[in-house]
Amino acid sequence: WALQIAGRPPLLARHQLVLDMANADVGDYLFAKLSALLDSVPVSYLKWDHNRVLTAAGDTPRYRRQVLASYALMARLRAAYPHVEIEACAGGGGRIDAGIVRHTHRFWTSDNLDAVSRVGIQRGYLCFMPPELMGSHVGASPAHGTGRMQTMRFRCDVARPGHFGVELDVRGLGERDCARLRQGIADYKATRDLIHGGRTWLGEGGDGLLWQAHGAAEDLIVQFIRTTPPSRSHAAAVRLPMVRPDRHYRVTMGTDGPVEMSGAWLISHGITAPPMRAETLVTVRVTAL
Repeated sequence: WALQIAGRPPLLARHQLVLDMANADVGDYLFAKLSALLDSVPVSYLKWDHNRVLTAAGDTPRYRRQVLASYALMARLRAAYPHVEIEACAGGGGRIDAGIVRHTHRFWTSDNLDAVSRVGIQRGYLCFMPPELMGSHVGASPAHGTGRMQTMRFRCDVARPGHFGVELDVRGLGERDCARLRQGIADYKATRDLIHGGRTWLGEGGDGLLWQAHGAAEDLIVQFIRTTPPSRSHAAAVRLPMVRPDRHYRVTMGTDGPVEMSGAWLISHGITAPPMRAETLVTVRVTAL
């Protein structure tokens, strides 16, 4: 029942072998065991972790059979238990692929919840996969993976474009952080349909400024992101090529009042980011009039 190359010793990692998923008996056994659990316990979520390389598959055809059999088991479970959400573990992004998208509801992009690290992790993910499938959580401060500390606002804003969750002990939060977390959850819910139902754009504004946009040409959420301090006194303008040149837009940035701009201006000149320190994020709403 274990993957093994003939004539070679089995490969152990963490005292474990890898099951041969292409063996029909293995698939049936796993389905029976998981079904027994799902039938007897009110489980609505499965984390499908995968922290082993498939070296023991030996060759490409056997590797392919292993992967397809794993997909088949997930498909079988989803058909039998449509209410159960399956989250695939990405292993740092190495096991997110277009095939498994059909069988899972979201991906866990990384155990690293440090918001600065997450900016790069999530932007890499968004080059290939949609935000509604991206596991993004508000983590603790200091972050357990790096020891670095970030504000609650920054942690919430970084988690906002994905499958927003909270992964910390809220009992240890002060009143101010509790209020900020509540606001972050409200902000996510208010824009979730726009972010998850639209398109995604990623770009750079120079001098370490990053930006990303979510939505459609008529209604956008634009995020300006800084993980490092600026070296210039004035930020460059970020052009928005996705808007329509023949429309006018209401641009709202933070608590400032809205400003009306033409689509042609936003395409040719863009929006200038406000002064930003390291580890800050500013959200801009751009809506066609």
